[in-house]
Amino acid sequence: MPRKTKVVSHLNTLNEKRYSTTTVDESDGCGSSEEFEEMESDSNNMADDEVVDFQAKISIENIADVFELCQATCPVRYLSVLMYMSLRHLGIKWTDSDNILRQIGAFKSETSHKWSKAFLSGDFDEFVSENRGGKHSPDFWNYFPEIEISAKQFTLERCSQKVASFTSMDLALFIDTAYYETIGITKDTDSELIRSVSSCRNDLRRWGATFKENGARPYFEGRERQDVVESRKAFIDSFLSRKDSLYTVSDDPQLPGWQVPTKQNPSIILFHDESTFKSEEVAPKRWFFGDSAPFYSKSKGRSNMISDFVVAHPSGPFFSLNPAECARALQKYHQLGAPTDLEYVLNTASASLNVGYDNYLDNAAVLGQCERLFQMIEFKECFKGHTIEYVFDQARTHTAKSHSVNDFSRSVGTKCTVDKIQYLDPNGKARSIDCFFQSGPNKGLNKGLDVIAKELGIAQPEKFKLPALRDHLSTHPAFQNVSRLELLAQKYHVRIHFCPKFHLNFVRNKLHGDSEEEQEEYNDEEEKYQFKIEWIFQKSDSKHSTTQARIKHTKLKCELKPS
Repeated sequence: MPRKTKVVSHLNTLNEKRYSTTTVDESDGCGSSEEFEEMESDSNNMADDEVVDFQAKISIENIADVFELCQATCPVRYLSVLMYMSLRHLGIKWTDSDNILRQIGAFKSETSHKWSKAFLSGDFDEFVSENRGGKHSPDFWNYFPEIEISAKQFTLERCSQKVASFTSMDLALFIDTAYYETIGITKDTDSELIRSVSSCRNDLRRWGATFKENGARPYFEGRERQDVVESRKAFIDSFLSRKDSLYTVSDDPQLPGWQVPTKQNPSIILFHDESTFKSEEVAPKRWFFGDSAPFYSKSKGRSNMISDFVVAHPSGPFFSLNPAECARALQKYHQLGAPTDLEYVLNTASASLNVGYDNYLDNAAVLGQCERLFQMIEFKECFKGHTIEYVFDQARTHTAKSHSVNDFSRSVGTKCTVDKIQYLDPNGKARSIDCFFQSGPNKGLNKGLDVIAKELGIAQPEKFKLPALRDHLSTHPAFQNVSRLELLAQKYHVRIHFCPKFHLNFVRNKLHGDSEEEQEEYNDEEEKYQFKIEWIFQKSDSKHSTTQARIKHTKLKCELKPS
């Protein structure tokens, strides 16, 4: 009978200890002293100058031997998940990964994938349950439970902040500082962290924290970026520089009143305002840590949106016509009385959507509401003789472009999203190009980019490849177009402004993360302007209900705040 190899003898010893009913003392180690002496002797006898061939192929049997060896001190679940995640990281196919795992004695791919999901999704208790085998030794937290309590509190505070800047490195540094403060020793500059970053990541999972896509970011992030601050300042200064041409409210709280413009050609500003109200119905599942919760997303659950126009004029706070003015508007624009998907308040352009899932005003709905306003406003008697200006925020439903060069294909009769391209040439003259043939054998078909490029004066466009042709056309005024809303405003000869990003409607969201000094400064400004808002609503002759006025009250308070 041939003599057993050292590896087989060692594995037999480990299996006997694993399935024995007696407890193995920790000092005994993982094998007999004789085996360790033999292996150590073989290692010492190895020539120092022996070259290790890292390109030599390692057989699957050798990997299985090492895997079996590791099972004596580590649960097979951990090893299977580690091997599975490593194989997937290296791009190994599912079937190939399954074959490797089966041959070395690990869980199959399906089971390993299930436990990988449990580990990654944060179900740490389930992942570490039923640990068989392994050496149980005191953990770092067994010696320093007070540091663990402080670390949990630190994690909760950082995860509850609106700015998503917390990382596992922050936790590792916090634990490291707390450790040296506890033992009263000064840390050497070259010393490593007392608890590694990977251990801190596992601590976070064990405490119930998860790391996933940050899809509910607060709107205020980035509002103090230099370009945003400059854009916001320029936007506000454009109105302050002509303050004498606008309707404003006096600063005297004892005698508030509207200040009439003192210059000729006065202006009236209308602010487009949208408010979404949830019905307390939220998604059935969400992840959270402790009592902290993500921001409410208006794309989740049921909601109802109200969209109206706030007027900086004594006739406000909301735009509306009296019955006589509305009757004259209907005589000219019969479509004002036609039913729509929106529910309009009588004699106004204020609208709301029925309660339902994912109800939100899209670009078509916004254009329809704005066209209704542009048609009605010419019959507002007290607005005659004024320049009317409209202010919208930077929502994508407001700034959507009428067309893009990527909306067109190259050949005749292919993709096209618009019937006509309207633009202004370098001299400011209005130009128009039909996107479909109006006569000839191709009548009714899309012209394609080659024909459109020739009509725009580009020589031999067929020599360009499609990406190069699109890049070339993107610099032409015909494709440097304005939004659909701006085109609609040009049709009715009105002027619109877009607020800079991170505008004042969302200043309240920022306050939860501000310092006490910043909040106190804001409260002083809020008290200064509070009386103006209350006075506007008290003097309002609007036909809107008291309930709707109350709903808009909070929103308007933020609209009228200074920068």
